[in-house]
Amino acid sequence: MKTLQKILIVLCILAAFTGFLFFDAWQIAPRRYNVRNETLSDEKIPSQLNDVSILFFSDLEYGTFMNEERLAKLCDRISLLAPDIVIFGGDLYDEKASFSEESGALLSSMLASIDAPLGKFAVFGDNDHISEDMLAHVQAVLYAGNFEVLNNRSVKLHNNGTQSITLIGLDSGLNGMQDVAAAYSEVSVNSYTITVCHTPDSASKIPEDLTDYYLCGHSHGGQAYWFFGAMYTPAMASVWLRGRHYTDGFTIDITNGVGTTGKDVRFLCDAEVVLYRLKGAKPEPQASGELETPPAEEAPAEEAPAETEEPVPEPAPEQPENGEGGGS
Repeated sequence: MKTLQKILIVLCILAAFTGFLFFDAWQIAPRRYNVRNETLSDEKIPSQLNDVSILFFSDLEYGTFMNEERLAKLCDRISLLAPDIVIFGGDLYDEKASFSEESGALLSSMLASIDAPLGKFAVFGDNDHISEDMLAHVQAVLYAGNFEVLNNRSVKLHNNGTQSITLIGLDSGLNGMQDVAAAYSEVSVNSYTITVCHTPDSASKIPEDLTDYYLCGHSHGGQAYWFFGAMYTPAMASVWLRGRHYTDGFTIDITNGVGTTGKDVRFLCDAEVVLYRLKGAKPEPQASGELETPPAEEAPAEEAPAETEEPVPEPAPEQPENGEGGGS
């Protein structure tokens, strides 16, 4: 094969591959919801919370590119995962979107369709604080969708028992009114603590000795990422833009979010929901006051019948020889 033909074949392959990446980034990836599975392991997680699942999603950005069809697909995907707890990380509407009674009713209905037996929680994003009217609308939608808003406060998460872990919700570091002291005022250093905040860079403000894991969104993972740069780099995501980062005290985990903004494109950072599974202390041994089933007694082995000694026959009396003895 001639050199020119080889070069043309290689160029055609490269062009086809580039075209596929372009088509995927603009037409498929924004509508594809990946599930990222993570395990949170810590000895402070009590046995009653073992195997509890927590689903985290953020940055819905409804109203510009996120529409009813995409939202229904997202809610169906979450419901199929059957999480015990669901957390929303803020930005219900896109920055350029407007809200209405119709959009609010649709969002409330869709969010209410998500079932989470141990609770549904949310924090505010910067878009939720665009105006007082927007904030009031977002609050009403989340409330109607059965989400409890954690704005600078903490709650205990239980699993049908007294043992618990702590969940903290912080207001957005951009446009919001954060109060870290109030959020951590009732947190014990002995409790496993997950902090949720919309903005990644707010992690620098939280107490390391009272936090084990930090969940955030806001940046969309860059939305389109090419290793040495990204398309979307918002304020309060300049120190930590994407991925997971480890500090001396806790882990920072930034989700790519589920919506898009500016341009409806995603490259090397698919839309995602994150499913965490708790792993901690082993189940406690049975309490001494509880009755235990005694081990079954072994049946005694049957004794072999005693051997019967056969009687030894007595010797027969000697017969007198001929001529000996009496009488004729």
